[in-house]
Amino acid sequence: MLVDKLTNEHRLNQSQALRAVGLARSTYHHRPTGGRRQERSYDPVLCAAITAVRAKALVYGYRKTWARLRALGWPVNKKRVLRYARHLGLLQPRKVKGRTFTRPALVRPTVSNVYWEEDLTPVWCGDQIGYLFAVIDGYDKKLPGEHFGDRCRADEAADVMEGAVRRRFGGPVPPDHRLVLRIDRGSQFIARKFRDRARALNVVLQFAGIKCPDDKPYIEAFFSKYKVEEVYRNEYRSLVEGKSGWELYRTWYENERVHQSLGYRTPHEVYEAQKMNLDLSVKMTNINQAPLCPK
Repeated sequence: MLVDKLTNEHRLNQSQALRAVGLARSTYHHRPTGGRRQERSYDPVLCAAITAVRAKALVYGYRKTWARLRALGWPVNKKRVLRYARHLGLLQPRKVKGRTFTRPALVRPTVSNVYWEEDLTPVWCGDQIGYLFAVIDGYDKKLPGEHFGDRCRADEAADVMEGAVRRRFGGPVPPDHRLVLRIDRGSQFIARKFRDRARALNVVLQFAGIKCPDDKPYIEAFFSKYKVEEVYRNEYRSLVEGKSGWELYRTWYENERVHQSLGYRTPHEVYEAQKMNLDLSVKMTNINQAPLCPK
């Protein structure tokens, strides 16, 4: 063998010879056994005991079967019961997982009205629950659409979306503009009524992953602030009080509350500053494109 030749003729030790031929020591010293692992043997008495326990309780898994066997005096552990149950075909069927969905990437918009998020959150109001639907702009953090009421249907979700679009665009989204609205897979947002309304408004829907709140960071962060800064500090006795508290908080949030992510400015200040710059750029474009007056 080449390794033996190197060690004998060139006086190299085994490690140097193996390194020279590019062979690992574990590969060189490996000795195949030449056969497969022997099949396990199963105690027929224990098989009968497990079958008897499962005959009385078909819904038992291997853990409950193990507990019953221990109570009957069998000195077995859970792994052995699992192995026997798998051999006898007595394991409980696993839940069949449904369709998997691709998680969308995190969006960091640089202008307003290109990326929105919508969701709802429950608010305890005395003897009933209020539901807050809200749409947030991912750039300026304003809330172009919202609704606080005692119902959480697809109608409310669609009305909030339509109100936000009409408030920002004066009607449906222009054909040359792309507005993405990210939502989760709640029953309100996957409803045909909601999707048809979005199509009519020229809004592009983008669904978040299942049980992935991080896919909607802006609206989830807003709901967290709303709960901590308003809801948990008050004890509403009715839906009217809850709605009144929400309206006061929204006014304060948009016009007075500063955001670190906005450079310690309010959402209203950011939106108005951007709107002013946009109007100025449009005016300058019109001036540059205007025909020159004849002399």
